[in-house]
Amino acid sequence: MIFFGTGSANIASIKTRNITCQHCKNEDTIYINIYRKHFHIFWIPVFPFIKSGNSFCSHCKQVLKPKEMSDQLQLQYKNIKGNVKGPTWQFSGLLLLICLIGLIIYTTGRDKLNTKLYLSEPEIGDIYKYRVDNGNYSTMKLVSITQDSLFLSLNDYEISKRSRIYKIDKPENYPDTYFGYSKHEISLMEKDGTILEINRD
Repeated sequence: MIFFGTGSANIASIKTRNITCQHCKNEDTIYINIYRKHFHIFWIPVFPFIKSGNSFCSHCKQVLKPKEMSDQLQLQYKNIKGNVKGPTWQFSGLLLLICLIGLIIYTTGRDKLNTKLYLSEPEIGDIYKYRVDNGNYSTMKLVSITQDSLFLSLNDYEISKRSRIYKIDKPENYPDTYFGYSKHEISLMEKDGTILEINRD
């Protein structure tokens, strides 16, 4: 379940100048509070989207919404609201997302390069992740290499999600029965997307 919603932060509390409180008639006791709302996922701020605020008298504690303010106070409110900048932490979720996407791109690129390398220079023990004809996923373990062929033990199990292949990649799941493939066949299987990735300890 994904928890998302909105929150807000007080990003400024600035004293006004030459403003008399409408309620207690004291001068220079009015502060403008500015808030900025943000969208959050799992309570991590992702991005801000609107600013709002009010006025507050430090003497009589009267709080006014913008539409309740006098023209003079409303002018100062608008100037302060327009100039004040919010905290960068309200973008923290967005920055985390960008970093995560960057990490995924880097990892995917590295895995593809490794697969190409392991395909050209196979070693006994390499694990080949592949897509089964029925749409499931499984693995093969390289057990023997000749000049033009690879002999692999096919995992006894399949799984429906590629991201969970690691759950079936266990030594006891590889039988003693081996299947031989030419290196050309293996190369074609990688090119057509049957072999997804090659891992090496």
